[in-house]
Amino acid sequence: MATMPITPVQSPQEGSEATGNAPNGPGFKDDLTTSGERVDSPDNRASQALKQEGSARPPLSAVAGEPAHATSADSSLDLHTYLLKALSDPQQRNWVIGTLGCLLLLCKVFEVNLSHFVYAWTTDENYSHGFLVPFISLYFANQAFKRGPLAMRGGLVLGFCLLAVSLFGRLVMVLLPIPFFGDLAFLVGIAGICSLIGGQEALKRYGFAIFFLIFMVPLPIALYTKIASPLQLLASQIATMALNATGVPVLCEGNMMSLPGGIQMFVAEACSGMRQLTGFLALTAAVAYLSQRPAWYRLAVVASAIPIAITANVTRIILTGYIMYFVDRQYASGTYHTLEGLLMMGFGLGLLSLGRTALDQLATLVSPTPASPPPAVA
Repeated sequence: MATMPITPVQSPQEGSEATGNAPNGPGFKDDLTTSGERVDSPDNRASQALKQEGSARPPLSAVAGEPAHATSADSSLDLHTYLLKALSDPQQRNWVIGTLGCLLLLCKVFEVNLSHFVYAWTTDENYSHGFLVPFISLYFANQAFKRGPLAMRGGLVLGFCLLAVSLFGRLVMVLLPIPFFGDLAFLVGIAGICSLIGGQEALKRYGFAIFFLIFMVPLPIALYTKIASPLQLLASQIATMALNATGVPVLCEGNMMSLPGGIQMFVAEACSGMRQLTGFLALTAAVAYLSQRPAWYRLAVVASAIPIAITANVTRIILTGYIMYFVDRQYASGTYHTLEGLLMMGFGLGLLSLGRTALDQLATLVSPTPASPPPAVA
């Protein structure tokens, strides 16, 4: 009986791996040699070029018309660069123009409050830092943008609700001319636009950047006085005890401190420590946000702004008393007094640095770094 030669049949899995998932049959040319090496044919070069071109394209959103955010692989793409590229793209240009149009319309509705911001920042030294707050907030928004793509959905209801609350706050301001209500309503409107355009995930990601804008809002005069007056009295009493304990006799009557030689030092409302308190609250909030630490650590950093501000202000009053008693009272006013305040800001930053060092040591004790596993024995 004649035997016929049997040709070994290649399994489908092996064939797909050997030919790169290309079908074998009439009309298809196998680009593999007998040794398994791929021949650099024109067809392969064309396919590789298409793959490289596809990998270089920016990611497309799953929903048509949604903007594509920067991926984690392209961390160099910041918010400003992305907006410029989006304006040059016809598919994303409408989204950018619509967002900017909503923001401009909101600014027009709250034009009175924006004027109130500028007036408070230029006339009240307690809020002179307000000009820096929007730029710092943009920095936080840019850092949040670099985290990568974002699913932009599910924010219509929340966005409309926040915008409705914002407009209601603006109407309340017409009946009750209290700028503070309108200022907060303006921030709520920004959050509403963020949710309406980007969805709930966008509001979560950019929530801190929007929240940080609250540090540019001036407090109502009644609320400011209720906070500043106790701080004035507290600073005067602590400074009096410190001066008496160091050999400088002082008689404190309210906020008036009387020194020997007919020298009187009045702790004014501007020296109550509110300026240091508002500044250090904004600073500690930014530091806590940028710290890759647990929640208790961040809360402790923010809470440290209160004792730091009080300590810096009391130290300033004590230093002023020493200058008026031992040197000359003229060096405790005017430009010298302003330089003294700047020096105390640096002193407060030093206290913040020491506080963070102590918290770092505590965090190391609470959650120590896990030891590396022992090497495996062969």
